[in-house]
Parts: sequence; structure tokens; C-alpha cells
Amino acid sequence: MVYTKSILCQLNGGCMGCCGHSFVSKKKIEEAIKKNTLEFMGVDLRSEEELIEFRDRALPRDLRDGVCRNLIEKEGKIFCPLHPEQNDGRELRTGHCDINYLCRTAREFLSWSEEKQERFLKFIDSKKLDNIEYSMKMNDNSLFMEFTEIN
Repeated sequence: MVYTKSILCQLNGGCMGCCGHSFVSKKKIEEAIKKNTLEFMGVDLRSEEELIEFRDRALPRDLRDGVCRNLIEKEGKIFCPLHPEQNDGRELRTGHCDINYLCRTAREFLSWSEEKQERFLKFIDSKKLDNIEYSMKMNDNSLFMEFTEIN
């Protein structure tokens, strides 16, 4: 199965806006990702069996303060170790999350002209957001709304 892809998902150290919902706070998100990362330690990235075992340690709806339990951090980047970008194209999220989900901003972005897309990317860059702030603002559509008000 092919997942829906957007360059917006990889900006600012990775967006995790679609990797959960009802986020409590930035601090709680950071704590949840830290716990997930600790649980991930020792998993062999080359072993599909170990990755699936990591994935299945919790049900998809069993979120940690609104954050998917598969979301981890490495070197300042937030990502899902089950994502095809991390696994030579193997999709290990199937049946665990909606691999075709795109937030409203990402869906709209795909329909914009190249010029408008570039303006939006510069707009995001001008905000100087860290990856969690960026993710929260993508998730709640506030970046989209602010940008469309001025464009």
C-alpha cells in the first residue's frame, strides 16, 4: 500500500501532528516522546519482527498524553520507525494508523501553485518554530489559517 506523502511532514525536524490527537501540552508531548524513545532502545531497525513487536506493544488508540506510542526522537528529529522512509520502503504502519491521513494544511498545500507553496514554506520558516510547536500548529490548522488570512 502506498502512503500519502507531503513535504510538509518533514519540515522543522518532522511533523507529528497526525501521530495522535487531543495533545495536552508541549511538555507532555516531549515527555511522551522521551518515554517512547526509551522503550524503543535496543530494537534492531533491520528486524521487521522487532519493529512489529514494538508497534504492537500498545493498541493504536492507546495514546500517551495524545501521542502515538510509536513516535520517537533521534538527534532532534521526531519520526516513526515504522514509516517506509525509515525502512527501505517497507510500510510497517498498516493496520495501526491511517497511512493516508493528511492534515487540512497538507491537503490544501498540494493543490496550490508552486509560487504559493514557496510563499507558505517561507512563512513557516519565518515562524522559527521547533518541531513540536510546528506539529501542534499544523494539527490545529492555525498556520494554515494565519497564512490564508494574509495571502
